[in-house]
Amino acid sequence: MTADFLGRLRAWLTDTFTYESPDEAADAMADAIRWGWLPALSGVAVGAGHARAHHTGQEL
Repeated sequence: MTADFLGRLRAWLTDTFTYESPDEAADAMADAIRWGWLPALSGVAVGAGHARAHHTGQEL
């Protein structure tokens, strides 16, 4: 399982950073950033709203 995951990660990194044109590389990096960080940032925003509501005594 771990070897399979590491192999897939290595293949993804190789595919992400080895493109023939700068435009392809930029598109791939934009996708990696969008899909990698967007869920995390959404969770931070939701958590901040929950903390704010809890701190002020409001219901969600």
